[in-house]
Amino acid sequence: MNRRQFILSGLALGTTATLGVNGYQLLNSDDTANSELVLAALLPALLYGALPTAPAESDAAISRTIAAVHDSLAFLPLRQQQELQLLFNLLAQRLGRLALSGHWLPLAELSLPQRLTLFARWRDSYLGVLQQAYHGLRELLFAAYYSQPEHWATLNYTAPRFR
Repeated sequence: MNRRQFILSGLALGTTATLGVNGYQLLNSDDTANSELVLAALLPALLYGALPTAPAESDAAISRTIAAVHDSLAFLPLRQQQELQLLFNLLAQRLGRLALSGHWLPLAELSLPQRLTLFARWRDSYLGVLQQAYHGLRELLFAAYYSQPEHWATLNYTAPRFR
């Protein structure tokens, strides 16, 4: 075995091991934990300016919104539920996150401007899948956040009264 074969064999073995480990993690991941991890990282960027400025109030609003997202997922068609869960699982795994966001670091460790740039890249991407991910997350998270009665005053919305 010459040096070139040794190096290529090492690269192939390392790549295979990495893909195998990440594939196993993707197939055997906890869906709820992954979605909470991703949502907790993405909500501050998507709701930038709408969240309260106090850290305790902001964390409480994010927690309520994550709970509202989980409640509303049950009302989506099964295919959309599966697509969103796959997106959450991919963003929670290193290789999936690297492919979708271009960042190796966990989403929670990215700065707010990096998260905002990520959303802008997804929105303006030539790949329809990334645009679909952006619009799907945006609509879901905005609906979950603004469906809570404490945010209605910001929108100047009053709930209809029924007899």
